[in-house]
Amino acid sequence: MKKTTFRIRQRIIQAFLFCVLAVLIFAGLSFETHREIGRHLRLVELADDLLNNILEIRRFEKNLFLYHQADSLTEVRAYIDRVHEICCSHEQEILGLREVAQQSNFHGILKKYQETLGQIEAIFHDTTRAGGALNFSPLDETLRNLGQELLSLASRWAKQERLAIDRLYLRAMYLFVISVVVFVILGILVAWYISRLLVRPLFQMQQYMEKIAHGDFNPIPESECRSQEFFTLFKAFNRMIRELEHHQEQVIQSGKIAAIGTLTSGVAHELNNPINNIVLTAEAMKEDFPKLSQEESMEMIHDILVQSQRASEIVKNLLDFSRSERPEMEPTDIVNVIRDSVKLVHNQLLLSGVELEQNIPPGLPPVYGDARTLQQVFLNLFINAIQAMKGGGTLTIRVHPLQDGGQLKIEVVDSGIGISPEDLPHIFEPFFTTKKVGRGTGLGLSVSYGIIQKHGGHMEVHSQRNRGTTLTIYLPVMKEEKAAEWIT
Repeated sequence: MKKTTFRIRQRIIQAFLFCVLAVLIFAGLSFETHREIGRHLRLVELADDLLNNILEIRRFEKNLFLYHQADSLTEVRAYIDRVHEICCSHEQEILGLREVAQQSNFHGILKKYQETLGQIEAIFHDTTRAGGALNFSPLDETLRNLGQELLSLASRWAKQERLAIDRLYLRAMYLFVISVVVFVILGILVAWYISRLLVRPLFQMQQYMEKIAHGDFNPIPESECRSQEFFTLFKAFNRMIRELEHHQEQVIQSGKIAAIGTLTSGVAHELNNPINNIVLTAEAMKEDFPKLSQEESMEMIHDILVQSQRASEIVKNLLDFSRSERPEMEPTDIVNVIRDSVKLVHNQLLLSGVELEQNIPPGLPPVYGDARTLQQVFLNLFINAIQAMKGGGTLTIRVHPLQDGGQLKIEVVDSGIGISPEDLPHIFEPFFTTKKVGRGTGLGLSVSYGIIQKHGGHMEVHSQRNRGTTLTIYLPVMKEEKAAEWIT
């Protein structure tokens, strides 16, 4: 099935468009709420204007009935006209008159008030011309009741408008709080989504870089990446890993060749002994062949075969060490690896006058690793130790498991010249060497350090000038169930 990939740019644009849509929705709701608040504020002004005019009508109405002044009647008529003008010009906006029943009620009351006021005005003018006493009963009571009803309707309308503004204000507050909560949640989700798109692949690359630093060259699984940008980056990164692994193998092979060059004199001397024995035995057999019995001839032939096998074993060990095969991780007996390494430097020890002491207890648990690369590590440590003891000394090899049983501790101790304090922090760096030009490349310890790290272990060094050096290797042992399966 074809793997589906996406572009990070498209996903980020979609996420931000979603955020913009949410902002527009809340902005639209907020705009509508504030527009309603503004409209109702204008209606409150109209309601207050209407209410104030009705209050003025009631005030001059009271003066009319108390003092019987013609000016009061004129003022009442003027304010009634203003009220009528407000109602006619803003009829559709007045909340209290918006319903049909309330519109009819208000207009009906206002009309009755005008009619009653007209009757009172006629009585006022007739009585004034006749010079009699003014009596508005029962019209005065009717006018007061109608004025009170108008005042009640106007007050109710103003109150309703203020309540509507309060409700809209609460709605705006709730909308603000909800928008803040939504935007915070949305921001967290978008940040998490973008971090998942960007940070997670970068974190994967960081983890694999750390593994590379510890000698693990396993590539990043490209199936885990679904973004086209990082998919291309992962492929390039994996190509880099393969190139690094290839170059590391070349460096390891170069280290082997350098070690073989160092061992050449010792191996040649060690190989010369069985060859000389073979030659001497063959010449003696040639000269005395007619005089030799069958048993003596068979004994000489047996000596030749033994010495040939000895020479073949020396060459085989050297060829096995120099072979450039890919490392194969498998259960490995570290004791056999150390003994094979000692065999390769055995004659070097004799020629340098170095004594070998081994403290290796039986029954050590196996480690999971590659025997050839581990052999290269120990051979490099042994050669360095021998070269550090120019006038002879003692090379001590100690192996024992740690108390927790999870690691083997391997110590290679020499009694040589030691390492100066200023050089000690740099001995595992590539191309750093304290040897003279032509005697070392500076790759031995750095390559050994990388090999041990690839096996899940680490190396430490302790040294004092003219008092020797101790190189300690920690290697994880196999778990008990796997070790039991291997032994079985």
